Amino acid sequence: MAEQSFILQEDWLETVQIQMRVFTEAPVDGLTWYEGYSDPCLVVNFNAQLAAFEVEAAGGKGYKGPIVPGDFSFLPPGSTFGGYYKGAHMRYASITFPAESLNPQFADGKPLIMHSDPLIRGLAEALYSQGYRNDPDVILYRESITNALIQHLRLIHLHPSTLDERQPINFNLLENYVQSKLDQKITIAELASIAGTTSQLLQRIVRKQFNQSVYEWVTTMRLRRSLELLRSSNLNLATIALETGFANQSHWTRLFRRQFGITPGKLRQH
Repeated sequence: MAEQSFILQEDWLETVQIQMRVFTEAPVDGLTWYEGYSDPCLVVNFNAQLAAFEVEAAGGKGYKGPIVPGDFSFLPPGSTFGGYYKGAHMRYASITFPAESLNPQFADGKPLIMHSDPLIRGLAEALYSQGYRNDPDVILYRESITNALIQHLRLIHLHPSTLDERQPINFNLLENYVQSKLDQKITIAELASIAGTTSQLLQRIVRKQFNQSVYEWVTTMRLRRSLELLRSSNLNLATIALETGFANQSHWTRLFRRQFGITPGKLRQH
């Protein structure tokens, strides 16, 4: 994918169903690239955190902004993919799926540009970590991981209509995750990945279960936690707002009053 002068290391792995190339690069002065794909290809970011990244695929679908570990793009056969990136050190995988090993619908999927999925990154890194061992147990392990990667990509990202709204969602798991991240930004895509479903399906299921959007559901947990801190701690109001994920005290106060019918300041005085 990149010019040879930027490549510090290139590793290869081939299984029955995939060909995987892992690049370690140092595009310190920036790199513009352009690539075409005859087979379906998955590009997975292992460790790069880049502020300057631009990419565009055939059909004008593109992205401009930062990238973080776990971001990925999927290119169906016949796609072109190009752009610009710059950074001190990065490692990513380019995984091609020979068309004959795939369900035809999978091979005809639409491009996915700069989506995020920690599970895809984890599966790709697991493949890479066992790339040079060839004993029977490791070969079986690689094929199992390859199958899991293909099915996850197909069901969760490319053809979510094959999933059912009746599939169980572990809300206890999701709530525990949200509670552990209340002081941070939490995205719908992130929660969908934890739940093993799609963003669209998660939104429908949460709406059906709680009569709230995912944003409203998470905000309710933030407000309940802020109420607990208000009652059980001596933290000042601005600190409580930040620790429960609100942009500022004013934002928190407005939503708190809407939820509980009283402002945090007046409640603390009681």
